Parts: sequence; structure tokens; C-alpha cells
Amino acid sequence: MQIDWLLMALVWVASGLLIGNSAFYQGLAVKRWACAGFILGPAAYPLFNAHKRIAQGKLDASQAVVSKF
Repeated sequence: MQIDWLLMALVWVASGLLIGNSAFYQGLAVKRWACAGFILGPAAYPLFNAHKRIAQGKLDASQAVVSKF
């Protein structure tokens, strides 16, 4: 019984650390995503991926060059 709680706590802590590390490499807010990983656990990963794609799309749109011929 106690091992289940310990394992679950380790998964939540690992999720926070891994998502925070991924946020650092993607240039996103590290504290925000690490806290989300600690609170939500593995459920934060799909949210992180969606936010990462939105941020990348905004960056691509802002760097797009529109040429008129």
C-alpha cells in the first residue's frame, strides 16, 4: 500500500522534472510547466505539446515573409 503512494509520487516528480526540462529546451516558461507537471503529473504532457505547437506556429507566422509581385 505504501509502495503505491511512493511510486505515484515519484511519477509526479519525474513528470515535473521532465516537462520542465522540455520547456527549457523549447524556450517556454520553465517554472509554469514544471509546476503543471508536478500538479497534473503525466496528464500535463499533452497540454505541453499543444502549447508548444501553438507557440511554434506563432513564431513561424511572425517570421513569415510576404512578398508582393
